[in-house]
Amino acid sequence: MHNGHKTAIKFFKHTSSTYDRVVKLTTFGQDAVWKRVMLELVPAGDYTALDLACGTGILTMALRDKVSLVYGLDIIYDSLLIADSKAKNLNYSNVILLNAVAEFVPLKDGTVDVITASYLAKYCDIEKVVMECKRLLRDNGIVIIHDFTYPKGTMRYLWHAYFMILRLARVFMREWEPIFNELDKVIVTRQSWVDELLDTLKRHGFKDIRCINLTFGTAAVVYAKKG
Repeated sequence: MHNGHKTAIKFFKHTSSTYDRVVKLTTFGQDAVWKRVMLELVPAGDYTALDLACGTGILTMALRDKVSLVYGLDIIYDSLLIADSKAKNLNYSNVILLNAVAEFVPLKDGTVDVITASYLAKYCDIEKVVMECKRLLRDNGIVIIHDFTYPKGTMRYLWHAYFMILRLARVFMREWEPIFNELDKVIVTRQSWVDELLDTLKRHGFKDIRCINLTFGTAAVVYAKKG
């Protein structure tokens, strides 16, 4: 377990029950916008998808509307319980949940056609995750990875002001205090994740690699296809 895993556990071990509501509120609804961008890149059909860092299954359930089988993987077991409850409420039998880390996925080679990940890049070992994606994907399979980015220019001042407000909000949501206190530092520290991911995908033979910048440079989606 590396420091990224430890940070993710510290941030999310007590937030599962409130995650969906708080993420919608604190991103001003942009989380749904970003996930729609990801979903538009996913082909509909008789495909198998793997949603890394699936959390409470927001993206996982949306993927199930487009493909025939979805694996959801997360390090936080309580989040998987909520995702499982959602799948049962939707009568989705073809959703399989895995309690594991993205660097070591307990699936056979060439198992999936699509791999997605939202809010994973800043916590993971990108080299190992890309290697796992290459191992798991069938030929011409696609990977779509989204996370926060550190904006430039005037937006950067607004971004810092936003996190100052979040720190004040911690008194009302104590379980979110570690995130509100430290998330901005993690984003700044891992601000090079996009360039690192693009370079790593290229070195491992992926093709059609591209990056989509979102919401004034506060988030990005990286897309690539297995060569």
